[in-house]
Parts: sequence; C-alpha cells; structure tokens
Amino acid sequence: MRINKNWLIIILAVLISTAAVWRAVGLKTIYQNFDGLYYLAVARSWYDRATIGKYFSFPVPLEYYPAHFPLYPFAIRLISWLPFLNPLRAMLVINLLASIATSIVLFEVFKDKKIPHALFLAISFLFLWPRMWAVRSIGSPETLFILWILLSLKYFDLKKYWLAGIFGSLAVLTKSPGILLFPVYLIASKLDKKAWPILLIPMSLLTLFTFFKIQTGDFWVYFHSGDNIHLQVMPFKIFDSNQPWVGSFWLEDILWIYLVGGLGVYYAWKKDRLWGIFGLVYYTVIIFVSHRDISRYSLPLIPIILFGLSDLFKRKEIRIALILLIIPLYFYTLNFLTHNTLTISDWAPFLSK
Repeated sequence: MRINKNWLIIILAVLISTAAVWRAVGLKTIYQNFDGLYYLAVARSWYDRATIGKYFSFPVPLEYYPAHFPLYPFAIRLISWLPFLNPLRAMLVINLLASIATSIVLFEVFKDKKIPHALFLAISFLFLWPRMWAVRSIGSPETLFILWILLSLKYFDLKKYWLAGIFGSLAVLTKSPGILLFPVYLIASKLDKKAWPILLIPMSLLTLFTFFKIQTGDFWVYFHSGDNIHLQVMPFKIFDSNQPWVGSFWLEDILWIYLVGGLGVYYAWKKDRLWGIFGLVYYTVIIFVSHRDISRYSLPLIPIILFGLSDLFKRKEIRIALILLIIPLYFYTLNFLTHNTLTISDWAPFLSK
C-alpha cells in the first residue's frame, strides 16, 4: 500500500507541533484548560444535574452544561473504554485525530479546486490563526466541528445532499453554530427540492433539544444555560467593555480579525458561491457576537479565509514570513495555555470510565 506523502507531512506537522506544546507546558496544564473538563462532566453525566452536583464542583451553575453539545463528549466516552485510554487522554486523542483529519480534508478540497500550494495552505490552517494551535492541543471540540463543516460543504458542492445533511447534523450536535449551515444551503440550493436531505440539520437540533427535555426537564435549557447566548441586536457590541464576557478595552486584535476575515470572505465569494455564502453568513453572525473570545468563535472561518486569500500564498516572501511566524505563535500558544486553566483539587471523577 502506497503512503500518501502529503498526508504524512500533515500528520507529522500535527504530531510534532502538538507534542512540542504538551512537553513545554505539561499534560496537567493541558488537561486543566477550558473547556475540556466541562465536556468530561457532560460525558459522565449526560446533563443529569444530580450526577454533576455529586462528582463535580466547578464554579458554574448546573444549568450551564447544556451549552456544551454532546457529540464530543459522546466520542470521549466511546473511546475512553480502550485499554490505554481514560477520559482525560481520550479528549486529547479525539482532538489530535480531528486536527489531522481536518487538515487532510482541507488539502484534498483545495487540490480538487486547483488551488496552488494546497499542502502549504492545509498546514497553515494548523497555525495561521493564533488561537488554533492552542485549541487543537487541549480538550476542545473546535477541530471536530470544523471537520464536519468542511465535509458537509464538500458534499453539498458535489450535490450529494444526504452526506451534506448527515455531516451538517454532526456539526450541529458538536456546536450550536452548526445550524448556520441550514440557511447557507437554503440560499445556495435556491430551494431546490432535490436538496431536501439538508432538513436533517434542523431536525438534529430538535432531536437534541428533545434529549435536553428528557435529561433536564426543559426543552429550551440551552437558552437558559446562563449568559451563554452572546449574540446582540446591534453589531460590534464587543467594544462595550461592560458587556458580559468582554470586560476589557484591550481589543485591537478584534479589528484585525474583522479585517482579515472580511477580506477572506470577500475573495472567497468571488471564487466560489457556496464557500462565499457560508463565509458571509458566519462572518455576519461573528460581528454580532459580544465575547472577548471571538478569536476562538471565528475559527471555522479559517478555511474560508485561506481559500479566499490563497493567491497571496503564491508569493514566496509571504510563505517565508508565515514560516517565520511559527516562532512567536509557539510562544503565544504556551503563554495562553499556561493561563487559561481551571483549578482542580480532585482528579478522580475525570479518570473514571
């Protein structure tokens, strides 16, 4: 069997860069990073308040946990039964595998679209957005979420609507913004009846809310999970430091996210209608979010930005500059992970299968 050389390069890039972070900060710090331990609580309790109250003592109300959707916890629970894994290790393994798979899928999509330097772009996905290196090194559903989005877009583009609907449903069950794929497909399909399997996407959300009703007694518990709904009526409310989850006026980096994101979406729109529509819908939602962590919320835009701005990567000096940027990105990642932690006094509940 012939090994795909490009895939191997991607695998090595993920493994080496992740190992470099783990070794530098230590696995205990990696385990403690937000929000991995909250997902482990869901994996053990399935939102049952009595179980959460018995085993976990996080400084958040019991209503908070439905903000963490169940597919990532389900995957953790599924593979943690393997002999060499426990839930803590499982949450990292899933993110590691999802990072590899997402980068490979992105490479194949770019190659199919005849985008130059597809391999460089796919590896850039792992590093370019500062938060990505940190997020893919801890317990987090972000890379899994982006994987489902990419696969759903890929198959919708091929008019394989069943697969687009299935992967779109998996995106919804991973993180709530996955529902944005539904209006994207309504617009892109021009209400073509052949695209009806995309109804799986809102149906999966209704099924999840029904599960919430069974487990918590509240069908709408997601909307009652504290101050987790960060969308505002007016855009750019993130620049109001009095907003919950903002609490800072040091927000210059947000302007760069808006700038680079906007340019990427604009040029993606000019190149590909479907990717442009998704980028526009997601970007529009982002500017209505008031949360200091927009860098993380905007991660699904990275493939769109790389696609839209791919012509820049034809220039050798741009590629060299991005390679050199790896050094400060590494130190940014270490600094971020060292401070983005929960204090844990009893690890026993997180080790139990």
